[in-house]
Amino acid sequence: MSQFRCQIVTPSESVLDESVSYVSFPAWDGQVGVMSGTSAFLMEVGAGSLRIEFGSGSRLYLLDGGFAQMQDDVLTLLSDAVTPADHLTLSEAQEDLQSANTAAVEPGHTDLNERKAIEHRQTRANAKVALAQATSSRPGSV
Repeated sequence: MSQFRCQIVTPSESVLDESVSYVSFPAWDGQVGVMSGTSAFLMEVGAGSLRIEFGSGSRLYLLDGGFAQMQDDVLTLLSDAVTPADHLTLSEAQEDLQSANTAAVEPGHTDLNERKAIEHRQTRANAKVALAQATSSRPGSV
């Protein structure tokens, strides 16, 4: 399978800069898959599961917003935060989800920006739980 370069950068570090065969990440409006030869794009990234396929296997990450750019067979993901899935624990993920869901039903959250922040927390926490469950059921496969 054809390879392309994938770079992942956060405000504090360069997380990845390698040749890959496939990347799936959450855009603001749904999951996006990228392969070599994909047309150029620039889009907003959402919170959720990032899967990177290499010739020798795959890695999963929790991606937390930012931007994605594909240009000249190079995918660059600029994100606020990227966490390897094997660093997540199910108990912590479930606590985050419970906290986010509790915040969503508390009275007084009428400001649109505040509602969006709560919904982002819920989306991120749901993805975190799913990734933690996936990695705990398949140890050593990520």
